[in-house]
Amino acid sequence: TSYCEKGAGVPILCLHGAGPFAEGRASFVRQLNGLSDQFRVVAVDQLQCGGTDYPADRKYVNRLGRVDHVIGFIEALRLKQITLAGNSEGSFVAARVAIVRPDLVSRLVLLTANSVSPAFGDDRDEAWMQACRQGYDYSGAMPSEEEYIAECRKYCRVWGQDVEEATREAYRRAAARGQWEIFQNLPEEETNWHLYVALQQRYIFPYLDRLQAQTLIIWSKNDPTVTPDHGFKLAKLIRNSDFHLLNNVGHGVHIDQSEAVNRLIRQWHG
Repeated sequence: TSYCEKGAGVPILCLHGAGPFAEGRASFVRQLNGLSDQFRVVAVDQLQCGGTDYPADRKYVNRLGRVDHVIGFIEALRLKQITLAGNSEGSFVAARVAIVRPDLVSRLVLLTANSVSPAFGDDRDEAWMQACRQGYDYSGAMPSEEEYIAECRKYCRVWGQDVEEATREAYRRAAARGQWEIFQNLPEEETNWHLYVALQQRYIFPYLDRLQAQTLIIWSKNDPTVTPDHGFKLAKLIRNSDFHLLNNVGHGVHIDQSEAVNRLIRQWHG
C-alpha cells in the first residue's frame, strides 16, 4: 500500500475517489499542506490506485471491495478513533468503515459524497445520471498528459502549482501501469447509474441512523453529478451531522475551496 503523510497530532485519514488517475496525494495535497500544522494527515492510495499494488487478476475492485483494505491499513498503522475523510467514492468507503468498525473512527468527513447520496426516485434522477454519464466516460482513447492537465485545469476552480505537480505525477504513474484500460472494462453495475446506487442502498442507508461517528458533510453547490438536494437528503439521514454547502466549487470541493474546507475541519475538531 502506497501512502503519504505529513504532520503530527490527531490522525486524519483521507480517501480519494475513483478514476483512472485517482490517488491520495493528488486529491488531498491541500489538506496535507494545509492541515499538517495541527493534525497528522495521511492520504492513502486505495486498491489499484496510485502506487498501491493491483489485484493479481487486474479486475476492477469496486468501492465495497476497498473497505477491508482501508481497515487493514488503519490497523497496520495502529490507529484508533481517527477522523476519516472521503471524497466522491472515497466517501462510501469512509462511511462503511465507520459503520462496521466504530472503534476505529470517531469522526467522519464526507466531501461531495455522491457514492452515499440517496437517489430521488423521480425525474430529478435523470439529470444527475446524465451528468455522470458524460463526466465518467472512459470509452475513448486515453488523453495525453497535456490534454488531461488542461481538462483538470478547466474544471478546477482554484488551480495552482501544488495541484498541477501532484496531478502530473498521478497521471504518469497511472499511465505507466495501464490503469486506463481497467476503467475501460468496468462492469455494468459501475456504469449503469440505475444499478450504481444499489450498494449504498444495501450497505450504507440502513445503518446511518446508528452511525456513532460525529459527521461533517461538506457539499458543492455547483456539481451537476451530485446536487445540493442530494446533500440535504443525506444530512437528514445522519442524526449526528453538520452540513455545509459551499459555492463556486466543483466535485473536488476540498481542492476548489481548500481554505474553507480546512477551516471547517479545524473548527469542527474544536
